[in-house]
Amino acid sequence: MKLTARQKQAARLLKGVKNALLYGGSRSGKTFVTIDGCCLWAYSFEGLRILICRRYAVDIRASIWAITIPEILRQHGFVAGQDYTINQQDMTIRFNGGGMIICAGLDDKERVDKVLGQEYAVIYINESQDIPWSTVNTLKTRLSQNIPGFQNRFVCDLNPTTDAHWTYKLFFQNVHPETKDPLNAALYGRLQMNAVDNVENLPEGYIDEQLGSLVGNARQRFLLGEYQSSDGLRVFSPKSIYEWPEFEQWLSTRQNIVKFTAGLDLGYNDADAFVILAHVPDEPEVWLIFEHKARRQSLQELANAMRGGLAWLRANVPARDHSCPIYAETATIRYGHEGDNKKTSQQLAEMFGFDIHPAYKRDKKLGIEQLQDTVNSGRFHIPRLGPFMEETENTIWTRNTSGTIERIIDDEAYHPDLMDAILYPMREIWTYAGDEHKRLPDPPPPPPAPSETEQVLNERFAEAFGSDNWRDW
Repeated sequence: MKLTARQKQAARLLKGVKNALLYGGSRSGKTFVTIDGCCLWAYSFEGLRILICRRYAVDIRASIWAITIPEILRQHGFVAGQDYTINQQDMTIRFNGGGMIICAGLDDKERVDKVLGQEYAVIYINESQDIPWSTVNTLKTRLSQNIPGFQNRFVCDLNPTTDAHWTYKLFFQNVHPETKDPLNAALYGRLQMNAVDNVENLPEGYIDEQLGSLVGNARQRFLLGEYQSSDGLRVFSPKSIYEWPEFEQWLSTRQNIVKFTAGLDLGYNDADAFVILAHVPDEPEVWLIFEHKARRQSLQELANAMRGGLAWLRANVPARDHSCPIYAETATIRYGHEGDNKKTSQQLAEMFGFDIHPAYKRDKKLGIEQLQDTVNSGRFHIPRLGPFMEETENTIWTRNTSGTIERIIDDEAYHPDLMDAILYPMREIWTYAGDEHKRLPDPPPPPPAPSETEQVLNERFAEAFGSDNWRDW
């Protein structure tokens, strides 16, 4: 088995630092060299556990589990039954020396709960541009297995997104993504790997024909393997990040007049999001006081989270009236491994008794720009270190192939789930934004045209009495 020169550099990096980032373009060998190291560690150290994860279970099963791992085991000459045993359903490999590799998709809640019940010596996040920092933070708490003679490692790879991503903050700026506290740079290492570093393992003409034709953002990410500057791209620059006592102080003189409203955004590939906002009619300030964000939930799990949020509101926020209408989209969202189940806001209302109203969704672009103005002016107050605070740091506008910024959310770089949930109730709260944001009633239908007989009667009454409608008499 022969690694390229750049892969050998990557192997030395993986052995030498506790936290390693391999970043760069597509087909550069990042995943291959990392999985190779994982297999050798698991083969060599008794009891060592390695977690390899990706956003979706279906993706890790189709790529790393079905292709990369079998190829590496074959090239090393490992024999099933002799050197290792494999569990296809659970995506686990146990080497006869006692070490094991566990593959998991982070969208599989039942699987993730089981995975997080164990400690690991290595955690490897593949395609980490798709994983939010809040999830990474949770995973790193399980990097606590003690194996004599082995240094625990956190490894991630990605095709670079923007410099607002948590990987850039950790490995380039060496600061904590949430607190911005400085980190020990000696514990973090990075290496750029591009297709040109792996040319001997690629089909002839692949770089010129497949990658060479890319332009704009795609060229920068997948050919050049460079992070993009977020200068001018960030949608939100919050002016009010608050701690709970600040909200309590604001609320202390408004308990009799404060109102609550909630928003729900159902996710399919993305997360379900549920928020509760506090405001006073005719006052411009809005407080985000509860936020929930989770992927691939069942209808029952989502209902439990919503009930928990509403119960928390009643227990922790003094107010004369705790009624809280929920504004939600009306689409049907499928969930589950086979997509054979579904959840809708109508089901949530009928089965669990939630006060759900259809969300007003016309002209989303205008709504986003209005929310941007509200957040960036400081009128929208965001809890410190919450998931929406993370969204504001990562949500960016799109840059087209000519380099021009388009005021359209770049969903490929980062999808802001909570932003959609916030937009629904905000359209009900805004009173100074104009009719574009109001749920106006449908206009009355036009009156029916008069019959020929009525036209004749109208003309005669107009001549005799000055009225053009005989029914007035």
